[in-house]
Amino acid sequence: MITLTEDEKRMVFQLEGCHRYDAIQEIAVLCRYTRDHDKKDVAENLLKKLRELSEDDCRELICDVQRNYHLPYKARTVGEMIAVARQESGARKLEGHDIMALERFDPEVKHMIVFDVLSGESPIGDKGSRMRLFLTDEGYRKALENQKQQYIHIRNHG
Repeated sequence: MITLTEDEKRMVFQLEGCHRYDAIQEIAVLCRYTRDHDKKDVAENLLKKLRELSEDDCRELICDVQRNYHLPYKARTVGEMIAVARQESGARKLEGHDIMALERFDPEVKHMIVFDVLSGESPIGDKGSRMRLFLTDEGYRKALENQKQQYIHIRNHG
């Protein structure tokens, strides 16, 4: 298993997703757009470490940090505040669309669902995942079909 620096742990603590691909994409965007050279160096080193891990090892590492890491100071950024609130509430992290995902603002989108993936045969998500999606009427109809086939269980619809 790899060892993370304090700065790398803080970065992982604030990640949105737990999947290797999502984490690497999020950190790569940070590398590209940050003007803070120290933060960019931390992000580039973290990218190298995460790329060496398998999907399962990476997910385990990210989940462990997000569950057990504690900031050495009071949360100062929005990302830190959200991560601390999520950790303190014990809320299960949702995969799929982020609460501010662009899909949410599409005029055709009329539904938001939170669901559990029950089967490895589900067309979206991994078995055991809890997901959020913003859907059109057609997308919601497909979600209901997947629920009938017991691939998913819709927990919340709004």
